[in-house]
Amino acid sequence: MSTQLIDLNDDLRRLKDEGYNISIVSGNLVIKGIPYVNKDKKILFGAIYCPLTLSGEKTVPPQDHTVRFMGEHPSNQFGTEINSFVNSAQQHTLTADIIGSYYFSSKPQNGSYPDFYTKMTRYIELLSAPARSIDQSVSAQNFEYESYNDSSVFKYPDTFTARAGLSNISERLKDQKLAIVGLGGTGSFVLDFVSKTPVKQISLFDGDHMLNHNAFRIPGTMTLDELEKKPSKVTYFKEKYEKFRDGIIDHDVFIDDSNVALLDGHDFVFVAIDNSEAKRVIIEHLMASKIPFVDLGIGISVVNNSLRGSIRKTLITPENCGYLNKISTEKATGEDIYSQNIQISELNALNAIMGVIAWKKLNGFYLTEDIFYNSTFIIDEEEIKNET
Repeated sequence: MSTQLIDLNDDLRRLKDEGYNISIVSGNLVIKGIPYVNKDKKILFGAIYCPLTLSGEKTVPPQDHTVRFMGEHPSNQFGTEINSFVNSAQQHTLTADIIGSYYFSSKPQNGSYPDFYTKMTRYIELLSAPARSIDQSVSAQNFEYESYNDSSVFKYPDTFTARAGLSNISERLKDQKLAIVGLGGTGSFVLDFVSKTPVKQISLFDGDHMLNHNAFRIPGTMTLDELEKKPSKVTYFKEKYEKFRDGIIDHDVFIDDSNVALLDGHDFVFVAIDNSEAKRVIIEHLMASKIPFVDLGIGISVVNNSLRGSIRKTLITPENCGYLNKISTEKATGEDIYSQNIQISELNALNAIMGVIAWKKLNGFYLTEDIFYNSTFIIDEEEIKNET
């Protein structure tokens, strides 16, 4: 009946169509998820409600210009309590879950509101304006307000996920502990991508320092002052990303037989190193510990004064290790292949993307009929060859 009544009336249907959280409860029109500011200058979300006036199943102009408000005393963006439309503090119980705490009164110039759309949007604007002054992204329309102020690893609210309606999907990643082994071009892009997810912890493993060549294949830019300090990679990236989120753990070491146990306790590992001997140690340990991981690799060479080659992603899980043969773990001989390895930022980024998508698919973030355990992007063909 509630939905039918809303659809039968232009003013109510307009509220619904414009994305407001509208419902009819015990003969009252209720709108939830309205952003406002409290005295501590924090953005919260409240609800307003008022009795519906009907003639049969059709709305008629509201009986008065007042509404009830469920929330704290609203304030402006500076934390000063607003009294211009707050008539009084009055507790009013509509249901066990909807309890009004303030009585609002904002009378229009002509003395009455012509319909419920005009009335309710007026109060929404009065409440929301200070909140939008603090964060322009907040809205009473099409916004997952319930997750806005949840406990989070982020330094400020993730309005992107809330606005896109992805909060419940992102929750699947929330409690995970990730490890990234190697913070070169590919590993640094992996960090950039996974740092935007709500994972609990991201552990960084690399014993190297930031040098000029690193600055040309990582996300963002480094200043000359930063380069001259020659910071360790893990320290540099920890300091960068700690400004954005919590849960960054730095390990200024190369993984080998003596410390591979540092990977224990992680839910997933990104392996982004070229040292075959270290890969062997890591892979053997992860398989014995039943920790899923993805190995990322780039192979580029110069042919006819142009570059050609491929980018590979290999996903290994306790249930499927059929593509281990795609990962080279033989000790390199002859020339120092690692030091001559050609890497370019867009290729590093693509390699990282392939790995992050594989991890998200494994966790149900992306819908998929098949998980591709091995994927190879052939640069000159611009084609990805996937193997399930």
